[in-house]
Amino acid sequence: MDRDPADQPRASLRASDADREQFVEALRRHHVEGRITTEELAERTERAYAARTFGDLDALTADLPPIQPPAAAVAPGPATGVAHPPAAGQAAAKAALYRSLIWYGLLSAVLLVVWAMSGRDYFWPIWPILGFALFLGWQAFNLFGPQDPDRARRRGRDR
Repeated sequence: MDRDPADQPRASLRASDADREQFVEALRRHHVEGRITTEELAERTERAYAARTFGDLDALTADLPPIQPPAAAVAPGPATGVAHPPAAGQAAAKAALYRSLIWYGLLSAVLLVVWAMSGRDYFWPIWPILGFALFLGWQAFNLFGPQDPDRARRRGRDR
């Protein structure tokens, strides 16, 4: 019964809980990148937690490309000395800002229609519209404004 582990192919080796978690995290990244649907993620996650060997786990990602390691954070520029978030994180933040702008426009239009249909007395929609505008301004400032290198470093360490 004492065999050399190097003689066993990887597919027949038992997987640990940490190995299963690593595969599930890879599946989540594939889902975020749009390679698998939510239903496929749920099904493959369930199968990953039930897997006993690396062969079972490898079968779950056989049709997916290998995950690329995350890009390193951008160092402070020589001219400005200000560190900016990595391109992928900044692209996601821009997408969130654009989604917020669309919601802002829709909410403002609905509030204006309700105000117009309610008799056009006191212009009450100004308060939610201004509140949402302040939120968008704060979001845009955090995205495009100056970045504190210490804050960016702490945020990266917390994740």
